[in-house]
Amino acid sequence: MNTNNKWGFLRETREKAAKAGIDKATGLHRTGLEDYLKVIFPGVKENEWIHDKADSKTFGKNIRPDYRCDKLMLIIEFDGVQHYKQPDTIIKDKENQKLYEDHGYKVVRIPYFIQLTNEVVKTMFGVDVKDPLFDPTIPSMASSGRNTPAYCCSAGLKRMMEDFKKYPQQYKVNMDALKKENNEFLTGWKMLKKEFEK
Repeated sequence: MNTNNKWGFLRETREKAAKAGIDKATGLHRTGLEDYLKVIFPGVKENEWIHDKADSKTFGKNIRPDYRCDKLMLIIEFDGVQHYKQPDTIIKDKENQKLYEDHGYKVVRIPYFIQLTNEVVKTMFGVDVKDPLFDPTIPSMASSGRNTPAYCCSAGLKRMMEDFKKYPQQYKVNMDALKKENNEFLTGWKMLKKEFEK
């Protein structure tokens, strides 16, 4: 596996990426979202991204989008594993997304199991990045990380499948990796497959 790639597993910030360190299973480092944003939106300065700051003036309530760019009228939410485990979090995400959209923002949600490959960036943001981004052959899920479908609530599993349908290459790479683990109890790959086929 190529661990010299500039792009590592996505984390919400550089700080969180540095704190997470090297992934033990793959030897791959982590990369903060702001580093990806510089390449995806080269015309937007880093200080034009507002990260995790409450804005009751704009939204009428104390709400904290992960990343907001008023220049692009874009909000990016980084959805970690808890956004697939907790039904109340899933409901809150839907409510917040509607609120953002009602205020004219486009909302892009980045699920924890989707990495920013060139294909994903094109689908997610409508941007063609010429240089290679994250290696699309590296899976994001493993039972050792406790981030597989087996750890999701039923609403989270459904949400995961909706996300995977947008990024079929990421679905295939992760399904193949989960099947190889040969532990349905901890991977839940059969549940995911069943949800995909609905």
